[in-house]
Amino acid sequence: MIPVMPMDGAQAPCLLVASALLLDPNFLHAVVLVVEHDDDGALGVILNRPLPLPLSQVCEESQIPYAGAEEATAWRGGPVDPQRGVLLVQGDIPSDEDTVLDFTHFVSHRKDLLENLLMDPEARFRLFLGYAGWGPGQLEGELEQGAWIRLPLHSDWLMHPDPTGLWHVAIQAEAGE
Repeated sequence: MIPVMPMDGAQAPCLLVASALLLDPNFLHAVVLVVEHDDDGALGVILNRPLPLPLSQVCEESQIPYAGAEEATAWRGGPVDPQRGVLLVQGDIPSDEDTVLDFTHFVSHRKDLLENLLMDPEARFRLFLGYAGWGPGQLEGELEQGAWIRLPLHSDWLMHPDPTGLWHVAIQAEAGE
């Protein structure tokens, strides 16, 4: 069984798993990577919402060169500011302004990094459009109401090969199955 994190424990990075009670269509069966959480609120990206939008099309519309895989897709990071890109990167070197998650993953908002990753067919990253955001105290309230289950970070879930099945994986892990 995966331990559920206490609300007064380490707050970010961590994962939020939408409970079955959370019926908001923006977060129905969502697994969210919380990148920042402090007195000013929280910011994260939904890990299990691939968009039916090829990354090559995003680049074409943004006039950014692209040399990556044809099957690569953009991801819906959340309902807030869908024009804003958030990068989840595996296996590259973070800068001081990036948020390190573990030994192999980090989150970045840097356009120069995005441009470099888009030209590297071997790069391991996901581009999230938009993000999930909570104001001061909002996430704590939702946790108290049982809308979310907070779990520790699981590196193998960050770029899960079956994103649409990730919620079920997380719920089963939390239940100890």
